[in-house]
Amino acid sequence: MLTALRKIHKSKDQTPDELETQIAQAIFDLEVNNKDLKAELQPLTFSSAKEVKVGKDKSAIIVFVPVRQIQAWKKVQGRLVRELEKKFSGKTILMVGQRKALSKPTSNKVHRPRARNLAEVQERLMEDVAHPVEIVGRRTRFRTDGGQHIRIFLDSKEKNNFESKLHTLSVVYRMLTGKRVTYEFQPTA
Repeated sequence: MLTALRKIHKSKDQTPDELETQIAQAIFDLEVNNKDLKAELQPLTFSSAKEVKVGKDKSAIIVFVPVRQIQAWKKVQGRLVRELEKKFSGKTILMVGQRKALSKPTSNKVHRPRARNLAEVQERLMEDVAHPVEIVGRRTRFRTDGGQHIRIFLDSKEKNNFESKLHTLSVVYRMLTGKRVTYEFQPTA
């Protein structure tokens, strides 16, 4: 079990919970048993995991990964998610970068990286949630009461594989950011 815990990268005062240890063990088992994924999974770690209720009987597991490793995770995400969904049956697995927005600096001498402002963090989270499918468009509807609703259009090539996950993507994005978003596939002309 100690070898599986090296997949979780937490600060020293935090201990992984039961879900995180189960995911770490599943990833470690895939690393040991699957020759194709071994070289790619070996240097990767994740920060935390969280289970979210999506519907009455549906739930999703969000795995937060360090932002510096997000590109490496995306290379193996398709195969890894497929294998993890087999182990955690009935649950959708999503890999999302552990991103944090910084507040506006009060002094002109302090610099905030563009990747750390709130709009950029929410944009990247939107892409992370929908990752295997490419975002091809976006429409924002402003309501008379001041609210807004965003429609995200996904590439229709993956419609057969991801149509059942659209509601899950919307619920997870709303849980992460507080914004109402609807993921849908681009209508064919």
